[in-house]
Amino acid sequence: MNEKAAKEQLERLQKELSLAGGETDRQIRDLRLQVDRLRLETAALKAFLGAVYPSFTEQYPQILAETIQKVDPESD
Repeated sequence: MNEKAAKEQLERLQKELSLAGGETDRQIRDLRLQVDRLRLETAALKAFLGAVYPSFTEQYPQILAETIQKVDPESD
């Protein structure tokens, strides 16, 4: 491969990497937005349950610990 062809190939690869990096950054931002939304929804649900069921605040740590043991978060 001559120097010119190698340089063109390198430039194409740099563009591809740049585009891939931009897409990865966009996906990370989208995931962070989804996580933030889930955090807000969880906080709202906990506030609601605590208001409707006053004992919820005391019971929540135990419920959470049991759920962590029983539920695989990566299964559907």
